Amino acid sequence: MVKGKINILLLFLLAALAGSEGFAQRDSVDKATFIFEDQTLPAETRTKQALELIDKAITHPECANNGYSWCVRGFIYKEWYKTFEAQNKKSKTRLDAVDHLKKSLELYKSDTTKFASETRNSLRVALKWLGSTFYNDVVISFDTINYKTSILNYDKYKECMLVFDPNYNIRPYEINFKNVLADQYGTIFRNNIKANQRFFGMAEIMYKEVITLDTNNWGANYNLSMLYYNYGVDIINSMDIELPIMDVDKIQDEARELFKKALPYARRAETIKPKHRDVFTCLQGIYFSLYESEKSDEYKAKLELIEEEK
Repeated sequence: MVKGKINILLLFLLAALAGSEGFAQRDSVDKATFIFEDQTLPAETRTKQALELIDKAITHPECANNGYSWCVRGFIYKEWYKTFEAQNKKSKTRLDAVDHLKKSLELYKSDTTKFASETRNSLRVALKWLGSTFYNDVVISFDTINYKTSILNYDKYKECMLVFDPNYNIRPYEINFKNVLADQYGTIFRNNIKANQRFFGMAEIMYKEVITLDTNNWGANYNLSMLYYNYGVDIINSMDIELPIMDVDKIQDEARELFKKALPYARRAETIKPKHRDVFTCLQGIYFSLYESEKSDEYKAKLELIEEEK
């Protein structure tokens, strides 16, 4: 086990409470602390024994509503995760550690002593560290297969960081997370637009949430325009050539509505990045699909100019 804050904190807590009334009834908490700190024992042995002792102790009425007991439990769980489950992105021990540390904070909330204040600070720092592990797992595992786990881990990251600091600036992380999540939804939809229809709406909603947070977010504006545009093209390309004319008109109207939806977001993306090749390509295609040939040719010329300037 890594020596440092955890050792100092637990021993400080133990010493501070040694003379308190009723301490004898918390023998299991003491034993859990000392075993956990016993460097003569293998890490797995002492941590497992400490976990068993603290889990048993916490059921005692005196411990169940005692901030110190929950603090010890939270730190033991945190260290178990850190030592043995750091690669487990679905670690229940880590989730439990968060709950135990928060429980301790809640129980110490109204305590105005210096000891309680210092303990609260240590608990928040521990939650911050756990929060960083959740965020790291989000970054590592974010794809079309593990996106649900990433969502859960991101939610826990937010939870930890806002307990650590209620004024923590979560907004840039929220924007980035929602953008990537929308991309994953869009990719799942594109993989099978018939079977994964619901992911179109999920991607649409998520991009719009990003734009609400940041109107000038180029990625969300551009990708939302492409989501609409590509779907419109797919609808037209998948038409059966033997369809009755009325059905053809209905499908073309549906596609046209998607192209109309794509246009303002593509135009916004152009405003944010006025000479971006991908935006010009997108706008050329949208205007062409809307039968606005002059505007389509205008963007075609802009694309040609970019190629000449290379």
